[in-house]
Amino acid sequence: MDRGIRVGVVLMGLIALLGGFGFVFAPTQMEADFSIVASRIDGLGTIRADLGGMFLMAACFMFYGSRPGKSAWLVVPIVLLLTVLFGRTVHILIDGISQPAIRSTLVEIFALGFLEFSRRKLSVSDHQV
Repeated sequence: MDRGIRVGVVLMGLIALLGGFGFVFAPTQMEADFSIVASRIDGLGTIRADLGGMFLMAACFMFYGSRPGKSAWLVVPIVLLLTVLFGRTVHILIDGISQPAIRSTLVEIFALGFLEFSRRKLSVSDHQV
């Protein structure tokens, strides 16, 4: 089962890595998928740096945390997702609920739940070895 969990974490890392590269190298193509618009050239820089950087950071820690004995590092993308969910909650409370907000929230909750499950399960396995 541990191997399957590690594979799942790596797959999540690959998705985050692809998203990060998309934001860094093709921000205009990512705008529609993430409902964002860079109104000026410095906005593209924000998309590349902030969104791309966060996705790439999450991918790195998912990859590292998937390794035997390193599951504690999964707390980094977990905390990132918690802060994203905080922002999403504020968005829903202030701006109102929408279908894209529901979809994004569900994806983030699933990712958060899977990463926390993985961290706990792999942590127990790491201490048994």
